[in-house]
Amino acid sequence: MSIKQVWLNLPVKDLKKSKEFFKQIGFIPNPMHEKAEHLGSFFIGEDKFVLMLFPETTFKGFINHTISDTNNGSEMLINIDAESTEEVDKMAEKVRLAGGVIYAEPGESQGWMYAFGFIDLDGHRWCMLYMDMTKMPK
Repeated sequence: MSIKQVWLNLPVKDLKKSKEFFKQIGFIPNPMHEKAEHLGSFFIGEDKFVLMLFPETTFKGFINHTISDTNNGSEMLINIDAESTEEVDKMAEKVRLAGGVIYAEPGESQGWMYAFGFIDLDGHRWCMLYMDMTKMPK
């Protein structure tokens, strides 16, 4: 078996607003789906990790299960690697301006990481962090 690519599918309440949010924070619209009105698709990072956004009703059809209530818990934490502390700070500001919620302000963690956490418009939790590998515990 050869896995060619992995992508993340997320359910959203308002597709148009969610697409605008992810554009505002700097995710790159996937040209293949840029004009699609029934889904959203973005590239994240230099390896072009694919984020897919689907209306909740469509998403429910894929999973044959209920969608997790993000007001009561988190099923996962999605991490984004940063190249510097400045990049983390800039993303935090973009998230604020786009209407996201910061649940962990930018700051140092464990003496070798600098991170912040945010919640997108649908309650999915994200973390962007810079890892200073020279300070990583051995």
